[in-house]
Amino acid sequence: MHPLAGALARAAETDLLPRGGLILLAVSGGPDSTALLHAAVESAPAHGWTLAAAHVHHGWRGREADRDLAFVKESAKRLGVPFLYRAGDARRTSRELRLSPEAGARQLRYTALMDMSAEAGAVRIATAHHADDGLETYLVARERRGGVASLAGPRERRDDGLVRPLLSVSRAEILSYLLERKISWRRDASNGDLRLARNRIRRELAAANPSQRAQWTEEAQRWSRLRERIDRDYEEKIAPSLRRGPGSVLADAELFERCEPELRRRAIEAAAAPFARPGHPPMTGREREEVLRRLAAGGDFRFEAGRRIAIERRGRVLAFRRREAGTGRAVYDFL
Repeated sequence: MHPLAGALARAAETDLLPRGGLILLAVSGGPDSTALLHAAVESAPAHGWTLAAAHVHHGWRGREADRDLAFVKESAKRLGVPFLYRAGDARRTSRELRLSPEAGARQLRYTALMDMSAEAGAVRIATAHHADDGLETYLVARERRGGVASLAGPRERRDDGLVRPLLSVSRAEILSYLLERKISWRRDASNGDLRLARNRIRRELAAANPSQRAQWTEEAQRWSRLRERIDRDYEEKIAPSLRRGPGSVLADAELFERCEPELRRRAIEAAAAPFARPGHPPMTGREREEVLRRLAAGGDFRFEAGRRIAIERRGRVLAFRRREAGTGRAVYDFL
């Protein structure tokens, strides 16, 4: 059994891709997503999946992007898979949300995928992120001195129904699958732009010797295991105690104080997340650390993160609230 088929079989066994469900496959036309499309079609009869292919046209790369769209549409048609697509303007999204071009494209892509998933009635959205993507994410995060969430790499499962069933599969295994079956794919010229950090890291990874690669992989897996433990602790110990309203999240300050530092960071970010701007974290790392410092010091305090979120402690209540636009007041929905 090829590693792609094995990864998809495990996804069915663990309910990552539920048996009998409609799975929306995110297909860009590149080698990774093309392999996912073909492997899912091969595996679907064994697992009872109904499939649909989704493509997002980001509004850049001109005719090359148009050809990507035509390629994915034709591939889906040839395989007998329903096809959906959305077209947008990633540059405009980046400007409007004050994001980098990469982050703006990502925001546009995931928003479009969620929209197509709802239209198709899909139970999951599957992307083709693989083991090398996880390692690249770790190396970029390490270079930027990121925290646990970024060092741990892509999550296999997100709360919004997006899953990544190929994280155990390497780029080499994906290419071998395509070459063995003589399956063509589209090449994105922007992948050669070394001004982009991920492309530069990808080159470094390709040149690394096996022992260095194995060391990086073990480091990334260690961070991933730590994040999994923190996520479990958050769901068991913190999430049930949060009180959520339209403009407020109230937490138990004393419970937060008793948590280990990484769990406390996770809890603060989760409580503030509903008030973040689209495509942005709820607060910067420096702001989060300042909240941690004030919480550890004890006593009441008030702090504003990004001029959007008011964080206030009064006794045992730690409140996260959305501030009204153009005012210095926070919105108090409930206490």
